[in-house]
Amino acid sequence: MLGSKVKIWKQDPTVEPIGIRTAYIHTPVENGPKDAEMEIKGMPVTLPNADNDFLFDPGENPSEFDSVHTFTVVRQVLTMYQRALRRNEIADDFNWQWGAGTPIGVFPRAGMDANAFYSRSEKALRFFYFHPGDDESVPLVYTCRSFDITAHETGHAILDALRPGYWTSWHPQTGGLHESFGDLTAIFTMLAQLDQCEAIIAESKGDLHSKTFFPAVAEQFGQALGRTMGLRNADNDLKLSDVSNEVHEISQVFTGAVYDILADIFEVYQKPDEYDQAETLFRVGKHMTALVVLALLQGPERNATYQDIAQQMIQIEPVDEWKQFIENQFTKREVLGGPAGLVAEKAQSLDWDKCCGTLKHPDHVKDTDAAVKKALKKK
Repeated sequence: MLGSKVKIWKQDPTVEPIGIRTAYIHTPVENGPKDAEMEIKGMPVTLPNADNDFLFDPGENPSEFDSVHTFTVVRQVLTMYQRALRRNEIADDFNWQWGAGTPIGVFPRAGMDANAFYSRSEKALRFFYFHPGDDESVPLVYTCRSFDITAHETGHAILDALRPGYWTSWHPQTGGLHESFGDLTAIFTMLAQLDQCEAIIAESKGDLHSKTFFPAVAEQFGQALGRTMGLRNADNDLKLSDVSNEVHEISQVFTGAVYDILADIFEVYQKPDEYDQAETLFRVGKHMTALVVLALLQGPERNATYQDIAQQMIQIEPVDEWKQFIENQFTKREVLGGPAGLVAEKAQSLDWDKCCGTLKHPDHVKDTDAAVKKALKKK
């Protein structure tokens, strides 16, 4: 069976310069939509046209559009990581944390709440909707319509499959890696789409540190909270001494370091007189995606710190100049070359207050609390 054409938001509905695009899923898609690895649930079954394409207008067919958009972004995230693993001969097949045979359930409209989450026990991704400020006169914000939020939560599910020991780790930086991986997944998935790369170059004029949609995570949600650069800004200068051990805060240090490394590599690697800058950004994105995934896989199975992963990234990176970029950025963030900052060397209760719904989910909190108690008991 041939693949399917679909229509999705390139970013959030509020990112007007890039809007909606037609994308192509090269793997078979069934009614639902669903495939062997994921399935839309909680919505009416969406049917394709005679060519097995899912081309719906968000104004005329909002329910069908939401189902297709959410399915597509989850599919794009999974495909991106599957390709990275195969290119590096890590694994030919990818299985969710619970093993092969059961697809992840994806709920685009899971109910009323300003939230979204991945649940290991439910084997599901759930996306909610809300009125900003609890004002019912204001139109609903659907978190499933955010490319970033959908990619972020899928990133949690991917990391839980690759590094299940992180789920029961007591180190705050391990929790930070989970949250950061979600944000980086949104960034990497943008860079895995050539038209997104073209839009990033056009909007930024080739300067990845300019204020555009690219480093802003979840623009519409952030706007609903009165923020101008989304829920979080990946292009930040935060150091360990600038943040607390609250997992959401500390995650931004790692995200910012990786974003700056990406920007540094792009700056020296691009040759606009010889190659299109969007093509270069696409290549750098693939490189950084693999670098981060390989570093996580080669680092500790649980209680991994930023220093652990930074050192793995340096070791894996084959280009000496780029090794230096990694060392420079993590040193600047107080991860390498100085005081350990907020690194915790003993079990402690973790603060998930500002994290997304995944890490605040009762199942995850219960598992991490049990890990803390077990570690303290051994002392």
